[in-house]
Amino acid sequence: MLFPPALLLLTQLPAAPAPAKPDPVPPARIELTTPFPVHLGSVGPREIREAAYGIKSLHDRPFHLRVLDLSLGLSLDEAQLAAPLQPGEVRLVKVKVDPTGLVGPVKGAVRLGTDDPGQPNYILRYDMMVRPEVTVDAERKSFGDVAPHESPELDFRFRREGGDPLKLVLASEVPDYLDAELLPGDSGEDLRLTLRPRRLKPGVTAGLEVLKVATNAPKQPLFTLYLDWRIALPVVPEPSRVVFTEPKTTLLALELKARDGKPFRILKTEVQGRGFQVLDAPEGEAARQVLRIRRTGITPEALLLVHCANLDEPLRVPLFYLDPKARPAKGSVPPPQVVEEPRHH
Repeated sequence: MLFPPALLLLTQLPAAPAPAKPDPVPPARIELTTPFPVHLGSVGPREIREAAYGIKSLHDRPFHLRVLDLSLGLSLDEAQLAAPLQPGEVRLVKVKVDPTGLVGPVKGAVRLGTDDPGQPNYILRYDMMVRPEVTVDAERKSFGDVAPHESPELDFRFRREGGDPLKLVLASEVPDYLDAELLPGDSGEDLRLTLRPRRLKPGVTAGLEVLKVATNAPKQPLFTLYLDWRIALPVVPEPSRVVFTEPKTTLLALELKARDGKPFRILKTEVQGRGFQVLDAPEGEAARQVLRIRRTGITPEALLLVHCANLDEPLRVPLFYLDPKARPAKGSVPPPQVVEEPRHH
């Protein structure tokens, strides 16, 4: 059988050499005699720590160590490495760790080389948790259940570890039923909040406040705090507001329940405003009472006062009529407000 000349030539070429294997990593000539990596634990934002590494020579001849690289915040006195490491010698190498400008979990390392080309580079690792410069004892707090006559107060406690004295500024509006005051404290400031239930609008029985507090700490310029509260009325209205939404609906029920489950008596009812009336009020005692509210016109708003035997002050329940004709059509844009230009004389 005859082969083409080109194919015959290919069969006579020598085989391609196999790819060269990468050089193996040179064997280590040192042994660490201290636990590795070094765990520095919780560290203050300006607290200088020290990481120590015990290095034992496994070499059969002296060699020098030199610093190749350091992580941020590390410093090493190279005088510790001036003398050569003798065979079998154990030397303690100390590194200073400065956490300034760092926060949270931090890992770092020192990379060492030698004057022996037959040795690898050595990486000495450490880790730590850097505490934030400014802390608050809690980002969310609660007044819990508050009686209408009470004015409870609580503090958000801010503390600064190291650095300049702490300065706080309220960076959000505070509702008028909440008093806020910044008070100097030990190594920090306190934000004291006082709830004033008597300033609440009728029908408001619970709330969640979101407060912004600015600080002079560069890494933590703003804190967001949350505060919730509930008004514990002896008699709970359900719903807390009576709202008529349809023209055909002229009668709705208001249920009153005693919080402690004990019977109570409705002494009288009165409506402040026009367009609504209470049909009849139960005369006997019960832990659950029902009032029937009738809408008699198109007045948008009124206030129902319910005097009960177990209340020092009347219960205030807002009454609303949301007239569909007065509501803007869905998707429509309200007309722009016309502002008269000042006339010049």
